[in-house]
Amino acid sequence: MNKTYFQKTVTVFIVLLVAILHTVSAQNIQWKRLGTDLGDLQLPWKSTEQTSALVADIDRDGINDFVLSSRKQAPSLVWYQRKGNGWVKYIIEDQMLNIEAGGVAFDIDGDGDLDLVFGGDWQSSNIWWWENPYPQMDYHWKKHIIKSEGATQHHDQAIGKFRHDDKNQLVFWNQGNKALYIADIPADPKADNWEYKTIYQAGTNDEKHGSYAEGLCSGDVDGDGWADIIAGNTWFKYEPSTGNFKAIRFGDAAGRVAVGKFKPGKTLQIVVSPGDGNGPAKWYESTGDPVDPKSWIGHDLAGRDLVHGHTLQVADINGDGNLDIFVAEMMKWTEANPNPDNPNAEAMIFYGDGKGGFTKTIFQKGINEFHEGRLADLDGDGDIDILDKPYNWKTPRIDIWLQNGTGKPLESLKKIIPGKIGLELYSFRREMDKDLEGTLRLIHDLGITEVEGGNLYGLSPEQFKDLLHKNQLKFTSLMFSFELYRDSLDKIMALAKTFGVTQVGCAWIPHQKAFTREDADRAIALFNDVGEKLKQKGIRFFYHAHGYEYAPQADGTTLFDYLASQMKPGIADFQMDVFWTYHGGADPVLLMKKYPGRFVSLHLKQMRAGEPTGIYTGGAPDESSVSLDKGVMDFKGILQTALQTGVEHFYIEDEAPTAVPQVKATLIYLQGLIKNK
Repeated sequence: MNKTYFQKTVTVFIVLLVAILHTVSAQNIQWKRLGTDLGDLQLPWKSTEQTSALVADIDRDGINDFVLSSRKQAPSLVWYQRKGNGWVKYIIEDQMLNIEAGGVAFDIDGDGDLDLVFGGDWQSSNIWWWENPYPQMDYHWKKHIIKSEGATQHHDQAIGKFRHDDKNQLVFWNQGNKALYIADIPADPKADNWEYKTIYQAGTNDEKHGSYAEGLCSGDVDGDGWADIIAGNTWFKYEPSTGNFKAIRFGDAAGRVAVGKFKPGKTLQIVVSPGDGNGPAKWYESTGDPVDPKSWIGHDLAGRDLVHGHTLQVADINGDGNLDIFVAEMMKWTEANPNPDNPNAEAMIFYGDGKGGFTKTIFQKGINEFHEGRLADLDGDGDIDILDKPYNWKTPRIDIWLQNGTGKPLESLKKIIPGKIGLELYSFRREMDKDLEGTLRLIHDLGITEVEGGNLYGLSPEQFKDLLHKNQLKFTSLMFSFELYRDSLDKIMALAKTFGVTQVGCAWIPHQKAFTREDADRAIALFNDVGEKLKQKGIRFFYHAHGYEYAPQADGTTLFDYLASQMKPGIADFQMDVFWTYHGGADPVLLMKKYPGRFVSLHLKQMRAGEPTGIYTGGAPDESSVSLDKGVMDFKGILQTALQTGVEHFYIEDEAPTAVPQVKATLIYLQGLIKNK
């Protein structure tokens, strides 16, 4: 976007603001603002000090809701339920509590709905959690005490399996003690005062840009398959041999933190904004071993120091399959002063190119206050919107920016669950080797009708087809070797005709050691050639990527990008194996958004925690496959994106020796995704 265009856009924005409805243009996005000042939302309270904002699906209807907290006056905690084209407010905590910024939504009691955790501010020693009353959403939320003694102020919390086991832990800052603490979520989380221990003691370097250390999130920084803790300017790697966390300082000063992959590779990058202080906004990358603090280098984003850059979020805002960064300054924070402290505060979006480059745009300047801005799909149409509540500027107040207004609602997962959920027969290869007909009968009894395969287990095509028909199963996809496509395409066409399939694929490109551009060129030539011939017969060809294609190249791309650019759309497309995509260090959701319409089908395969990623071998232990309800990937988001981007078929694949019970658990999990929707 050029400077002149932006200035004109801002002018239009201000005029429309006065006229009640206004729009901001950036990256061809039109932002429609809704707000309490415009009468679009009910005011949350009378309090003039608004502290926290969270976005989560509170009522389990598949659409995000949001939660706000405050201090000074009751109520201190409310949530807004998305209803129709608006929101309905409900009170969570009707008493006055001194709630601090931060908070986290998580299923604390394991009953399937999201509960809420918030900490007290400088006036409170407490951390609480509120029990979601689902399905009676207008009922009272019961409050439980996590911490009720010790030092005050608890700015930021995170929850994850940080100790490399099946237990979840709560991590929280306690600024009054300058300490970062961890607590196991107990077997009875409703018991008061959880046990917690110190992970880290903050020092002067952590407080370089503000009066205290802050910022907390989680992510697999080093690609070892386990969630790590990122707090301020340090990330923490758990060491099972000692039971302690190793602190690795990656940045100059602490602040609000977020993580993401802004370029291909094994490790995550980390973004820091100064939060309740002044300093630069930077993204950091490791150029070597991420456990070595010297390997981390920082890149300035804004080109100047930010003033109270308290909003920091990472998401694919423009839907191009690359992560973007949203950073915003506060306009006002001094309670005694009625005038803005920072009247020219800016909110900025840095649009990522997926190669570690960013284009800076000014979302707003001197117009709105951002204290706890959040990026999320707020209206259920599949794109990223912006939620904001100021701290004490023109409060009470809520602002929402809807990307291109409210578009067509996302398709329901009921469109594919259960009817379009198939099975890759390779999952039950061990069972079929012993009892082919009995295993096919088992698949039918699981409620599956569509299958994918290629091995006929010694039967003729006609015999295997009859056996499928006997068990009310049908092939909707067939897989063949690279060599068969090269040498015997007529045989593939004949088999496709026999089984009546319209999609056929190849799951491996032959190569020696590392996959190279020359290997890719050889495959591209073959795939485009056979794809053209297959299309003439009404058959669509796909390549099933296996993970080695995602190795980073010198130009910041991957060989998968190269394959996608050279293979002809509609002639030679792709099947995404979610496991191998993630194993290779890529993000399945972002990849589908980057290449919409190119993935004809998905292999639904989950990865266990602790399985390293950013591995380019295309191989992993069979035991690393687990049921979809376990492991590290969010399949609800994956399936929703698949529907958005044109995926047609979905095949469960589980390579573990315990595939049969795990597939049964996967089917139960998938049914749960559409329950009560």
